[in-house]
Amino acid sequence: MRMVTASGRSRWPHVIGAAALVIVIGGGIAYSITRPASESTAQPNATPTPTSSTPTPTTPATSSTPDLGDDVAPTGCLGGLDRTVDMVLAAQAEAKHTTFGAVEVATATYRWLWQYPTPPSSESDTVGAEIMATTAPAAWKDVTAQYESDVWKSITSEYQARGGEFHTSSTNGLWRVTEDSTADRVNVELSVGYVVDGALSPTRSTGIGLILVWQNDAWHVENGTVLDQTKLTNGGTRYTGGC
Repeated sequence: MRMVTASGRSRWPHVIGAAALVIVIGGGIAYSITRPASESTAQPNATPTPTSSTPTPTTPATSSTPDLGDDVAPTGCLGGLDRTVDMVLAAQAEAKHTTFGAVEVATATYRWLWQYPTPPSSESDTVGAEIMATTAPAAWKDVTAQYESDVWKSITSEYQARGGEFHTSSTNGLWRVTEDSTADRVNVELSVGYVVDGALSPTRSTGIGLILVWQNDAWHVENGTVLDQTKLTNGGTRYTGGC
């Protein structure tokens, strides 16, 4: 299921621009966004920036818009369709030293992170040790503790009570790389859909800002930022695939 209009343009700008509940998970900031029912069929007021399919060498940014070298435009599914730690590790291993590679690792990490039932602690520990950067704050590395926090429990209590589940989908999601990114440090903003009890919600999405750094020949998550919803809405790029 793709949330697009007849013209093929994304409806996500309306979702991202709706009321947001800020929460903390894994040491970062995420947005759980609910769109009013009256907007569920609204037409978009912005068209996502088209992606480039032409690879360029990886070089540091020399202007306000980073030109970091890109290979294949992000599908949002690098590493596979599963939402397991093996998927995240596979995405990290496959991602190239490019902007697109950083976006894919950020997306894979968030696809794994934002789901209920909560991933087992063995996976959380692996993400903390292998995906988080050596320079990441201690709270980011202790992912298991974040899942045990009162904040996460409040988010999942409804689903736990009724035996429900949720996860994300990058189908028709948006991503953006901020202007201050460099070849080895990329600030990724993304918004993806909510899948509740197996169905992609037409009214909810979730997003996050992640800083990725290139360490030991791979992309690692170092920290989080508050994403700029306006810029993501007006200048975000849609994933070419989605899962």
